[in-house]
Amino acid sequence: MQNINAENFNFLSLNNEREKINLDLTRIRQALLKLDNPCHNTPAIQIVGTNGKGSISAFLENILCEAKINIGVTTSPHLFDVSERIRVNQIKISTKKFETLIRDIQTKLFECKLTPFELIICCALKYFELNNVNLLILEAGLGGRLDATTAHKFRPIIAFGNIGIDHTEYLGDSLEKITREKVAVIEKGSLVVSCEQNTIARNIINDRVKEIGARINWVEPLNEKWDLGLKGNFQKQNAAVAFKVAQLLIEKGWNINHNAIKKGLSLTKWPGRLEIIDFDNKKILVDSAHNSSAAKVLSLERENWPNEEKGVYWIIGVQKQKDIILIIRNLIKSIDKVLLVPVPNQESWSLSDISKISDHKLDNFIEFTNFKEAFYYLKKLEEWPRCMPVITGSIFLVSEFIKFSRTNQ
Repeated sequence: MQNINAENFNFLSLNNEREKINLDLTRIRQALLKLDNPCHNTPAIQIVGTNGKGSISAFLENILCEAKINIGVTTSPHLFDVSERIRVNQIKISTKKFETLIRDIQTKLFECKLTPFELIICCALKYFELNNVNLLILEAGLGGRLDATTAHKFRPIIAFGNIGIDHTEYLGDSLEKITREKVAVIEKGSLVVSCEQNTIARNIINDRVKEIGARINWVEPLNEKWDLGLKGNFQKQNAAVAFKVAQLLIEKGWNINHNAIKKGLSLTKWPGRLEIIDFDNKKILVDSAHNSSAAKVLSLERENWPNEEKGVYWIIGVQKQKDIILIIRNLIKSIDKVLLVPVPNQESWSLSDISKISDHKLDNFIEFTNFKEAFYYLKKLEEWPRCMPVITGSIFLVSEFIKFSRTNQ
């Protein structure tokens, strides 16, 4: 494992993290043992699913902070800075503290040969212990059964976001296989909360709960009376999961009042999720939808967009391992225009690649070498599109565009 300093977090980069995925709990369990099992007596809420995990975590983090509960939160992936992944009471770990922590842990755990994600989880738990947190929020990275967050044994509450098809190269090539990987985190006595799922996922969750001796709480989306800080109808179901988790915590004796829940939900922010970016005097919508399930949800949101019936300009970049055909079918209408771009620093789908595997008509597709060219193409149109253009397809793409917009204002 290479040394890491404040200027060089390459080992923890999203690109390197993906390349070094190796799902197995053996290494991290050994590592946590060598670290004297940090936070082993601290209860954790584990957030699992395909889509919505980050939003559920954000809603819950805000609720608990409003309730003045001392919390440690780890989420993934990061949008701008790896330090975002480790937070205590909504304040991310400083680069200096992160650097010191990594160096100390590297020295102790060199022989464990941890993956980047496992190293981050070890750092997070150690940092949380140093800050004497009382409650943890652990967002699973990939799957569940072999995810590094599952190495933390004290997880009385398990919360599920939407389960769909993604990461098939690691979790299996069917919804059934993927769901079974995720529900394996449910243990005897677990309090389980889930948003609405399709029939296959719902049945598997119910079977696991019954088999293992857990308790399931199915929730419906919150109604219109609730003011949510995150835009989009789909956020109502993510907020409902966080709301139910808060209720379960109250049942367990945590001091959380209704006002903390209400205010927490209304103040929640999560960059890159249906976020409007005002750049160069033009408004553009960005969303981190990066799989077919998220694309389907995003397609439903367009019904609420002014002038969507006139067509939408999509700046889309999709990583090569994703099912771009299904993403296109879920998102694109015949009246739309697609500005296809590569995902920065990732192997991505090109127009020629798509044409080789599909007979989908690509007359409304234009290919660009980067997202900047696509954006300036839009600016050269006679008028800015009446329906706000959308950048989507990858969190990497959204991240780079937001950073570009911030540094070029």
